[in-house]
Amino acid sequence: MSDLAPFFSAGTAELGGRVEGLVRTHVDLWRQARPDPPPPRRTYARRDRKVAERELSGLVEALSSERLRSSFLDGAADAPALEAVAADIRPGFRRLLRLVDLPLEAVYDARFIDATRRFIQAARDFDPELGLDSAYQALRNVWIMNSLQFDLGLPVEHTDAVFAYSMIYPYLDNVLDDAGASEAAKLEFAARLKGWLEGAGPAAASSVEEKIRALIGMIEGRFPRAAFPGVYQALLAIYNAQVKSLAQQRPGAAAPAGDILPLSLEKGGTSVLADGYLVAGTLAPADERFCFGFGTFLQLADDLQDIAEDAGSGRRTLFSAALDRGPLDDLVLRLESYLAAVLERARQGASPTRLALCQAIGAGQGLMFRESVGKAPAYFRRRFVRRARRSFPLRFSYLRKLRRRLATTLPEGRGRLVDLDPGLAALMALSSRAFSLD
Repeated sequence: MSDLAPFFSAGTAELGGRVEGLVRTHVDLWRQARPDPPPPRRTYARRDRKVAERELSGLVEALSSERLRSSFLDGAADAPALEAVAADIRPGFRRLLRLVDLPLEAVYDARFIDATRRFIQAARDFDPELGLDSAYQALRNVWIMNSLQFDLGLPVEHTDAVFAYSMIYPYLDNVLDDAGASEAAKLEFAARLKGWLEGAGPAAASSVEEKIRALIGMIEGRFPRAAFPGVYQALLAIYNAQVKSLAQQRPGAAAPAGDILPLSLEKGGTSVLADGYLVAGTLAPADERFCFGFGTFLQLADDLQDIAEDAGSGRRTLFSAALDRGPLDDLVLRLESYLAAVLERARQGASPTRLALCQAIGAGQGLMFRESVGKAPAYFRRRFVRRARRSFPLRFSYLRKLRRRLATTLPEGRGRLVDLDPGLAALMALSSRAFSLD
């Protein structure tokens, strides 16, 4: 990694030292996490699953009905029509949450739906040619930032900073994941990106880079550099983590197994740390720790979900790198213990909103871990898969069928934001994200 030294930024200033300390703390938490089976969970009888599946199918049906799709595509759905749809599905949504033991109502409400719609509208205005997959990738980060707005007692709303930082993700991946681009070209881009984040003005080399530079300009408009230095230190912290990740992806030069964990924790932790700064402008030390910890288990959870894709592409993560050592049961149990430890630290002296968010995170991530086991059963022992199946409120086979069905909800030739009303795109996003359905 020494040849990449010129591409790292020293602009993280004192935040860089705190990030190093946070990485060490969370590496220690992982090492202390034991792969012990969690306390007995609720198990679901076949009858219980059938009831939950009917509710979820009804919710998806309501959100993807031909009548609703047509009204959105024709531009006939105005704000009152949207509220009427929301009112129709709200009782079923609440019943579903109770059936699957997800305490989301205290955190996620109509403000999140409105922020989703506003983001889709802004994304379509900014780049009508943006694909839905890219928009949904950005939406994942929007929802994290909306959650942090709730956590920090701020209005849960669409802002220029939330929009800009979230939109950078798909464009950045477009450049860094381009199989046709050489490493030299990617590093040249990294040097330009470093300059923009540090406040310099190198010229963009493509239309995608122009968009990234424009998005950084939107952040600068919301958070002037002199008044909010932490915002740019946080952006440079995630930038440095991305450069390290780029080195990890080099063919034949992957990081040693012992380096994968700290790299993963740094990448995930700094991502959500930047989310926090771009929501609030400044963060207290306890809020920095919460955001960083939140990001670490989101990164590890994503790596768990993507085992098959990462293994197929040769990308080394904590999970894909362990495949040659046998089933991954112990790693998942350790991840559950790690999540519990991070959330326990976050609850100490926490506000009521943080306690509610921690409860929602714990329940949602637990379901996601079990769903990931059902999604890739070949990587786990049969007994482990059976236990995950018993404590998951839906049949894994039902989820597979529902994913296939959702893949056909998009009208033929309607793969870009310009092709869809923002309300329809928002509803599709909200329905397809339920239970990691994509």
